[in-house]
Amino acid sequence: ACAATVPRLGQPAFASVTAMGDSDQIAFNLEDARALLVAQPFCQWWGFEAVAVGSGTCTLRLPLRLELIRPGGVLHGSGYEAVADVAAWIAIMTLVGEEPMAVTIEMKTSFFRGATTDVTSQATVLRLGRRVAFIEARTLDSEGRLCAHSTLTYSRAVSKESLSKESVSKESG
Repeated sequence: ACAATVPRLGQPAFASVTAMGDSDQIAFNLEDARALLVAQPFCQWWGFEAVAVGSGTCTLRLPLRLELIRPGGVLHGSGYEAVADVAAWIAIMTLVGEEPMAVTIEMKTSFFRGATTDVTSQATVLRLGRRVAFIEARTLDSEGRLCAHSTLTYSRAVSKESLSKESVSKESG
């Protein structure tokens, strides 16, 4: 059922998402995302700002600060990856609700240019399974230029209850 709400490859993922967007009808809305960012110490340190959420999407901003700049005057690579990773996590939660134990198990980032401004990562869930989610994130500078592209694989927490139901259905089938 969730797959029908996730944008397909090649479709503009953010055409209809705004700061208000359809956040009333999703499992984890913009207000939830902002509260999460304030509650998590690692998110506080990075200074992430939730810009928009939609069904299977999240746009997150990372304000540029002196301690994030590498020699050469551009954002350090970990900044692009951290903002993409957290945007991906929130994008998953827009589909399933709060899932604190969803964790990154694989991430690949290609860097296109160094940013000298704030960056914004737009994450889109490409496929959501019971145990694994696949996400794409595009990180742009404040002028809208692509700085980094990430693909992420997340392991979703599976409750003991769901595992028990799964075992019973396999045994009876």
